[in-house]
Amino acid sequence: MSSIRKPYVTVTLQGPDDGGDFGPHTPGTKTSGLQEAVHFAHEQCRDLHIWGGRGGLHGGEGLPDNVYTLDEPLYIPWSQDFTLNGGNYVLAYRGETGSAIHIDSQMNCRYKCGLISSSSPDPVVSIRPETPGPDDFTVITASLFDFSAIVSQHPGGASLVLDSSHGPIINSTFFAEETNSTGTGVYLTDAGGEGHPLSNNTLRIPYGNQYHARGDCTGLRLGDTGTKKILHNMFEMSYHAPRGAYFDPDKKAYITMDDYVAKNAIGADIFAQSNILTLSFFGKRQPGEDLIFEAEAKDNTIHALSLPNGITNRAHIPTNKVVYNKAIGFAVDTPGFPSSDAWYVNTTSMTVQVLITSPGNVTTWTLRDAGETVALKPYNLSLADTLNYPPRLLMPDGQAQNQEIKSGLYPGQTFILDPGEAVKFTYDDLPCWRWKAVR
Repeated sequence: MSSIRKPYVTVTLQGPDDGGDFGPHTPGTKTSGLQEAVHFAHEQCRDLHIWGGRGGLHGGEGLPDNVYTLDEPLYIPWSQDFTLNGGNYVLAYRGETGSAIHIDSQMNCRYKCGLISSSSPDPVVSIRPETPGPDDFTVITASLFDFSAIVSQHPGGASLVLDSSHGPIINSTFFAEETNSTGTGVYLTDAGGEGHPLSNNTLRIPYGNQYHARGDCTGLRLGDTGTKKILHNMFEMSYHAPRGAYFDPDKKAYITMDDYVAKNAIGADIFAQSNILTLSFFGKRQPGEDLIFEAEAKDNTIHALSLPNGITNRAHIPTNKVVYNKAIGFAVDTPGFPSSDAWYVNTTSMTVQVLITSPGNVTTWTLRDAGETVALKPYNLSLADTLNYPPRLLMPDGQAQNQEIKSGLYPGQTFILDPGEAVKFTYDDLPCWRWKAVR
């Protein structure tokens, strides 16, 4: 008869000397006993609990009694139906390179981690499936990841990275109470479109802290040049502009610079397609740097609770839509009336109502929609379809369709242009219009 195993595995702050199974006193450990505990829990098919405790900074001094140090990356191997739970401990990574944590393939797993910090140029937390494991797939799916805070102290680093270069990241939930970064806060990558789907996930970051950055930083980077597989995700995030914050050892307190406006301090940089984001931006940035739509970005919907510094729209197909939390109305810029027979495209990222104030002498005018975007490739997120069969051919986007109206205009006439839609007029005498944003 096999021996009875313990129902769980524990890591404690002075373990194993204080009764925990593993901890900083685990012989030969370079990870405060954490790597040994993870491997043991997997071998024994048991869940893992990491104990934490009160910590933080008070009177200019750190409280060290809830800290686990990492002198090499903590690797979380593939798993299925596994839970790693714990309190609010600190994982302090001391390596010069490498990630503090690399999480490999997961299915139906739950992770609750504390505060994780690193000064390495590599991601603090790298969620990157690489190894066939759950149901023999290389994948992260149907799992939940919860972090207290993820702190990247390197200007070239990133707090949280989701990387689908080697396998899909789908159907999962990611939460961090805070990302604190001097470089990038959250970065999603599909290897420039050469990787796998990164789709149908939920990401929530209540506090995207960029206060310590000095410029050349990004709160959310959603994809790269060539991205085409980061689709249908939901985001809820806020990003707080850099303030040049630093710790003054004489005052034993964090100091911020007055009226500080960093260069190239971007709130959200969007390359991906067909996602929905609820975003808030706070603090001063350069004009147009709260939100940037890059050339590949299309069909994203942004619910902007606060957007004080505006957007930059570089999208080739400008169908990204921003829904403001406040009324914009006639404050939206009204462009000059286009030349006769010249198309004018709505690139405001807002739905606008166009009001004809003077009809001129128009003989014909034409509305053009933005075309139809094809469905997700593959058409569903079944792992069997996604990983076991050749990718399905992707049909090209539908061509834009026109509607010609063989009639003139009249004062007070209105029509609607969604982002990416266009209009042209054939006329002898110049009409006039005014645009109004529609919520």
